[in-house]
Amino acid sequence: MKRIALLVTTLLLVACQKDQKGYTITADTIGFKDGTVVYVNQISQSNRPIIIDSASIQQDKFQIALPPPENSDFNYLTFKDIRGNVLFMAENSPIEMTIYKDSLRSSVIKGGSENELFFSYTTTLEKYGEEKLNLNNQYQIATKLGETDKVVKIALERQELIEKEKQFRKSVADHPNSLVSVIAITELLNLKMLNPQEAKLKFDAVNDSLKTTRLGKNVNLLINNAIVASKQKKIDVGVIADDFSAPTPDGKMLSLKESMGKITIIDFWASWCKPCRIENPNVVKVYNKYHDKGLNIIGVSLDKKQEAWVKAIADDNLQWNHVSNLQFWQEPIARAYGVRSIPATFIIDEKGNVIAKNLRGPALEKKISELLEQKSL
Repeated sequence: MKRIALLVTTLLLVACQKDQKGYTITADTIGFKDGTVVYVNQISQSNRPIIIDSASIQQDKFQIALPPPENSDFNYLTFKDIRGNVLFMAENSPIEMTIYKDSLRSSVIKGGSENELFFSYTTTLEKYGEEKLNLNNQYQIATKLGETDKVVKIALERQELIEKEKQFRKSVADHPNSLVSVIAITELLNLKMLNPQEAKLKFDAVNDSLKTTRLGKNVNLLINNAIVASKQKKIDVGVIADDFSAPTPDGKMLSLKESMGKITIIDFWASWCKPCRIENPNVVKVYNKYHDKGLNIIGVSLDKKQEAWVKAIADDNLQWNHVSNLQFWQEPIARAYGVRSIPATFIIDEKGNVIAKNLRGPALEKKISELLEQKSL
């Protein structure tokens, strides 16, 4: 009976060992001193690095056994008193490395399917980058030498290369069970090789377990923000400016429609904006010169504090209408008009058509002069 019990225990232990998951990093190192400490780092869901294990290099080698990764993500190795790191994908497959102290980025990593796809992806993109750089150099030389036919030929080659790179990135994005697809979707969106709706379709096809990873959450937020931004109406030359209402410094509501003249400047600014304050004297000059001829201005401030806003109006002698919701960059009027930097100006006619935008200094005065002279004819 004791023998049977011992046999059963042994079999259970073997079975448990077979069910255990995890992976081992085995590395050959070149140029490191014996005793150099190696740290394995992972990135938390809050994007903070965490050391999860360590080892020391002995006789140009080290080995680290790691538990199964909780989430698909990058891990990376760092070395005591040595700058740089070695990046790899955490996966339940053995990983072999050859690490060069003097060129950590040149280290060779061989692992399972995730690492294979990731390093194939990055290596291929590096080659595309080198080819584009070479073509750019050829293009500049041909341009300087006046070789027109060659310039056109190189430009076409470069465009074809960019298209090949785009298609390669898209092919990698179509690996629904790999975190590398999430990386590819993120880069395609950032590089504007995919619009937000196309990126969403590809991300929807990704395995649900990858959507809850750190990188999955990041790209989901990126896609959602891009979709919202793409739906926002952009006020540009040739369209009719949206009407709006907001509080004046004394708390009354004032609309754009109520503030319009023959020509109206919508001036986005703020008390804290140095370029705005530098431009204000020029706007005052234009207003004083052309107000009697039909020029009106409505200032929309991106201020946060009422006191600072009101003080700046008085200090700069801005004697026109002013409104603000005091919501800084969340100012709804600025968001509706697609304003991402200030000062920003929109010039509209008496029907609300946008005639020009973002003019400053002499250019602003010249445009207002032309418009009001036309009106007086």
